[in-house]
Amino acid sequence: MRIIVGGILQESNTFSTALSTIEDFRRSYYKIDEQLKVVQPENNELKGFNKAASEHGVEVLPTIYTTAVSSGKINRATLSELKNLLYERVERYLPCDGLLLAMHGAWTSEDEDDVTGEMLSELREKVGSATPIVLTLDSHANVTRKMIDNVNGMIGYRTFPHMDFIEVGYKAANLLFDIVTGKRKPHMGFVKIPMIVQAENHQTYRGPMADLWSEAKAGEQKLGRFDTSLFAVQPWLDVKEMGCSVVTVGENAIEAQREAERLAELFWNKRKEFEVDLLRIPQVLELLNNRQSSGPVIISDSADSPSAGSPGDSNYVLRQLLEAGAQTLRTVLLPLVDASAAYSAAAAGIGNTVRLQVGHTISSNVGQPLEIEAVVRFIGDGKFKYGAGFIENQEADMGCNAVVAIGTISLLLMENAVFTGDPQMYRSVGLEPLEHDLVLVKSANQFRAEYEKLSKEIYIVDTPGASTANLRSLSFQHIQRPMYPYDDFDWSWNETT
Repeated sequence: MRIIVGGILQESNTFSTALSTIEDFRRSYYKIDEQLKVVQPENNELKGFNKAASEHGVEVLPTIYTTAVSSGKINRATLSELKNLLYERVERYLPCDGLLLAMHGAWTSEDEDDVTGEMLSELREKVGSATPIVLTLDSHANVTRKMIDNVNGMIGYRTFPHMDFIEVGYKAANLLFDIVTGKRKPHMGFVKIPMIVQAENHQTYRGPMADLWSEAKAGEQKLGRFDTSLFAVQPWLDVKEMGCSVVTVGENAIEAQREAERLAELFWNKRKEFEVDLLRIPQVLELLNNRQSSGPVIISDSADSPSAGSPGDSNYVLRQLLEAGAQTLRTVLLPLVDASAAYSAAAAGIGNTVRLQVGHTISSNVGQPLEIEAVVRFIGDGKFKYGAGFIENQEADMGCNAVVAIGTISLLLMENAVFTGDPQMYRSVGLEPLEHDLVLVKSANQFRAEYEKLSKEIYIVDTPGASTANLRSLSFQHIQRPMYPYDDFDWSWNETT
């Protein structure tokens, strides 16, 4: 059995002004050709693909496997370069027995709402209708009809914070192998739900998603050889075919569709349970003043989350803290993407006082730079490895970085945006979150995998930005209406068929 394997993963945020290039992929995670066969320390879908292939004696035909930090819409030139890298390798191996791909599923370009669907339709044309394609997706994918129509099977993450990359890759590979050998002839069920819900309550170990997954797993056990994927779409996509969805893969077409419809109705009925409370910075400081416990309080400025496509350059929380005098009262950690400020601090040298303009170098539409006077405490090369809570052992690169102290506030300035929700980021520059009163992350939910081990006091703050949790503050122009939470209406799958 000869199986083509590859993956290109990035998430888009249409409200973000941040842009990515091919260098962002090369800096983050970039494996090509025979590198895909080498056992890597990182936990990702590729590792699951290779594990299953090894067990079944399947020949892996490697293409490209690459990921990058989320951003706004990808430009067509970068997209074309990535597609060409994949397509020329796919064509080299044809004919093959199957195609196994990892993608994110919420990817847009300057001129295409559904990049994943576009790529799948082009790949389908290249490999032909008889060659099975199986796809893995992030559970925040915006699944479209074009995506469904061009694959034979689809498996999404079952955990958030995302932890099951290897398991999902392994399951998808085995599904494809069973299709190739005739052991399975799957049918897919698909329902699109007209709703967008806050990502801050998507965690799968408690709350509404945990309840939905309990129902999904019960359905899988009842139906036998059956796979369910629940897609609570990332909410910062202003595209026409937008919404949460349910995808099922079963042996019987009617059963697969009925189960998708059942779960979609349950999903809709839980829509209000996803609402999350948002705090203002003065409220956070009041909580700090009145608390009886020790240890850090964790706050998330999810509106500026690089892992949700925002640039990571907002100074909103820093500005609020300084106005409240926190620099003389509380020990605080904050990250900020600002290449110019990072270089200036590094040039000044450790121990020297610098005056800097920081923040909103990219997102100038939502804020202005803030002038600060600070002492340089650390200068580094920006490289560190994520811990178990994210893609274990994957290397991150902040580029030029420096820690500057504004009184008791430690501000981590960095050249490049990275996922900020792993304590290893702070520890790599000599800052220990456990030793501070207030720790800021810029992540909607993924940070909980590691930070819930450090503190039970975690709050989402109400801040402006491209990935804000205050969804009603965003100006959607292209989504279909009615759409929850922007319209008050009743929905049932039966009424849409």
